Amino acid sequence: MSAGLDPRLLARAREVVADTTGFRDDAIAQDAVERVLRAELARGRVPTEVLSELQQLGSPLAYTLVRAVLVGETYFFRQPEHFRYITQEGIPSALRHGAMHLRGWSAGCATGEEAYSLAACLLACAPAGMPVEVVGTDLHEASLEAARRGTYGAWSRRESAPALHPVYELLNGRQVSILPEVRKVTRFAPANLLAPLPERFGLFDFILCRNVLTYFSPSARDAAIVHLARSLAPGGLLFLGTVEVDRAPPGLTREGPPELQAFRKPRPEERTFAQLPVAQPVATPRMTPTPRRLSAPPPALPAPPPSPPPSPARLHLQALERIEEGNVAGATAVLELLVKQAPDYLPGLLELALLRERAGARDAAFPLMRALRTRAGQLPPDALVDGPEALPARFYLASADAYLNLGALE
Repeated sequence: MSAGLDPRLLARAREVVADTTGFRDDAIAQDAVERVLRAELARGRVPTEVLSELQQLGSPLAYTLVRAVLVGETYFFRQPEHFRYITQEGIPSALRHGAMHLRGWSAGCATGEEAYSLAACLLACAPAGMPVEVVGTDLHEASLEAARRGTYGAWSRRESAPALHPVYELLNGRQVSILPEVRKVTRFAPANLLAPLPERFGLFDFILCRNVLTYFSPSARDAAIVHLARSLAPGGLLFLGTVEVDRAPPGLTREGPPELQAFRKPRPEERTFAQLPVAQPVATPRMTPTPRRLSAPPPALPAPPPSPPPSPARLHLQALERIEEGNVAGATAVLELLVKQAPDYLPGLLELALLRERAGARDAAFPLMRALRTRAGQLPPDALVDGPEALPARFYLASADAYLNLGALE
């Protein structure tokens, strides 16, 4: 089908899609890319003109390509085992630990069926009067518009997925409409999983990101999972698709059977006790008294050597503790000291850049991300970088590229 298309044009179009979505090259639908390019050429444009526009990541053509390749397969209560686990284990655990509200995020929500299903699940199990909120995000604005309308046909309500909780009402013979109480607690917003979710969205008790990362390259998948984990509240649960990861993401623990693909973020007290060193008994020597005698005073002891400065990883942990406490100014001060003392410590560069991004200081975040990309690019891709989480250099390179490319799109 690619006959007649300039190979350079086709290659650049696929690069644009990969840079924006994180998709692996073999997950990018060739026919969708070619349809877009042929439509542009059919309008009378020459290949060099189209190629020139594709050099600009924020161009209308770039968005058209991304929309063409995004996968939007979803329906109500897909993978019902996740909703059952939330009902039977997740919500009771949150309530036992004093939850004052229940919040969920449907990441890569497409046309919204998953977000509304999660909202219905939380509403059905929350105590009377407890606030419930669900956020659905997607890269495709047209899908979000469909989600906000909240009107669906038979394709969205399969017999293979049982209606576990009330979520819609019959609108006419063929369509259904989301119940007002479910619609009221659900909102939708554009977001890219390759970038951290803005801080204004807060933290979530339950995150569903299922059958989305399947299409991502390994480095893009790793970056997205770190961003998802950062948005979990302590004790929160992240649900992934069946074959998307083969081990617990860094900083999370597996919940339930492996096929459930559910992962929990430990609460602070759990991490504290897990990290406490075990005290070892110390033998106390017996002291033998010696006769007192007059003598010259002992020579002064030399001053102890100055304590070494805290390691970069220790400073990073101090900053993370301040972030958890809500002390953003304190965390920023620690990270600024860390970056000054250890400019090659990649986790510090990334943490400070993300903190500044969340504070709205994007101009201050960009130089840090550029430095991160330069330093990460000098390391072997699979070299593990020391930090609170041992992550490969390719993760930091992908994070920087995703952030800088996303900035170019905005």
